[in-house]
Amino acid sequence: MSKNIVITISREFGSGGRYIGEMVAKKLDIPFYDKAIIEMASDKTGFSPEYIKENEQKLTGASLFNFAISGSYAGNMTFGNGESLQDTMFFAQSNVIKEVASKNSCVIVGRCANHVLEGMDNCINIFIYSDIQSKIKRAVNDYKLDSSNIEKILKERDKLRSKHYNYYTGKVWGDARNYHACFNSDFIGIDNTVDLIEKIAKFRLDK
Repeated sequence: MSKNIVITISREFGSGGRYIGEMVAKKLDIPFYDKAIIEMASDKTGFSPEYIKENEQKLTGASLFNFAISGSYAGNMTFGNGESLQDTMFFAQSNVIKEVASKNSCVIVGRCANHVLEGMDNCINIFIYSDIQSKIKRAVNDYKLDSSNIEKILKERDKLRSKHYNYYTGKVWGDARNYHACFNSDFIGIDNTVDLIEKIAKFRLDK
């Protein structure tokens, strides 16, 4: 690949977005970053990978108070608060994202990567979503989650992602204007979605 291409994948929980990102990376023969970002951020912060995974999208304490007032991290800064644990994890992961994106072509899943890499040349930002019944089926069959309360779990996971994204970017999670393309993975199909993203990447590389 003659020049770098970076693909960010934002996704609803249960939409298959992580799998789609992994398949795109394999087809383009470029690195795939998801859990590896946690490992690298762990080295920078001293937090264990397990702690980061469990808490990276949770807003607590002062962050929740300021989110209720301002709705974004930018608004939070006007209150003069110190850096929270959530802020430390976010900035560490953001630095990792910038570092890997500057070195080579790659696919990056989640963690507000489309915002973190805003303005970067040859960065393609994708959002993956699907209907609730398809997400339930995937969560139960593929992720092996408890089916008794699965719809509530899915909504809570997406709510966490939405608040985290809105807080740190000042933008609306899932708003099509924040991405280059949005795909309903079940309407289009997983394999077709992978193929379309691959074609977009190759189109950008040929420009």
